[in-house]
Amino acid sequence: MKNFTKPVALLITIAFAHLVNDWYSLIIVPAIPILKQVYKIDYFQSGMLLSIPYIVSAILQSPIAHFSEYRAKRKFSLIAGFLILSLSYLMFYFSTSYYFTLFTTVFIGIGLGTYHPQGMGILSTVFKEKKGLAIGLNGTGGALGYFLAPITMGYLLSKFGTDAFVFVAIPGIIMALTILFIVKIEEKPIKSKMRSTITKDLIILSFVAIVIPFFSRGIMSFLPSYFYEKGYNIFDANLKASIMLFAGIVAQPLGGFVSDKMGRRKTISFSYFLLGVFLLLFIHYTSLIFLFFMGFFMSLSIPVRHAFAAEVGGKNVNTNIAVVFSMVMIFSSIAPSLVGALVDHFGFSLAFSLNALIAFAGSILVMFIKQDRKA
Repeated sequence: MKNFTKPVALLITIAFAHLVNDWYSLIIVPAIPILKQVYKIDYFQSGMLLSIPYIVSAILQSPIAHFSEYRAKRKFSLIAGFLILSLSYLMFYFSTSYYFTLFTTVFIGIGLGTYHPQGMGILSTVFKEKKGLAIGLNGTGGALGYFLAPITMGYLLSKFGTDAFVFVAIPGIIMALTILFIVKIEEKPIKSKMRSTITKDLIILSFVAIVIPFFSRGIMSFLPSYFYEKGYNIFDANLKASIMLFAGIVAQPLGGFVSDKMGRRKTISFSYFLLGVFLLLFIHYTSLIFLFFMGFFMSLSIPVRHAFAAEVGGKNVNTNIAVVFSMVMIFSSIAPSLVGALVDHFGFSLAFSLNALIAFAGSILVMFIKQDRKA
């Protein structure tokens, strides 16, 4: 019998990879004020530096996942993804014009398109009976990555300016080497065609999953502005808004565990319903307690959708997850613009309230998916 990596060690490594990947996905955001000055660009052009990686990642998630399963190259795909991220940010650093910098974000998107299907697909295969808990614990790594990105990048930018992007290349190389030497998994080619993955239940779940980008990217993009208009200074406004993200560190493992016990459908439906309720309470009372619970129930469902995707699609578990995550990435790139337009036309309260309706709709739609089945 081959000497595969022990499940606990594998989970820790994949969770650490999640931290690094999601950290990479947010580190351009803190640099926008500096990049705007360096390249003399407007906010729309700045926004393109953020949108293009997500769009490219959304397009490539499923093809990369299918290739990694069809050719039995899941480990290879993970290593390649982190190396591409490191090299892309080095290219970003050496860019001398806005348009070349924009071009490098295409490669950043390619790098970001590799981790989620492979990482969570591996965990789904190894932790068959406890995949919800395993993916939830793995989600803690991603939540920490999001939380640490503005802090660490803000520090590097304050010390080194745009030279910070030289240091940014290091974690990806370390992660690639860690996966190379530590991760030993069973690699069997899955020769089923990609279209066999697309089941009716997986399509419904993909639409259910788009609820979260409207909160995590749409509302979160404007929470600091919401607090700022309430009279808080810029630091306090951002500090208060971060409470919504902090809740995810606690919620994701719990969500996965609960879904293993009471089922994926019920967990998602329950969390979406309370997500909408606490958003409406927050709008009317602006309590940080309500904001925390809004973030809590938002994050509670994130690992559940991945575990559910592994169960309701075809045999290609990685590809199943990729299909759902592609929909998430697409709406992550457009949700801020849609929510921003609603804020411009109707104000914060009504714009945010419409997101509550989306959450309630998702709570109902998920119940049309067939009863969970084990993958």
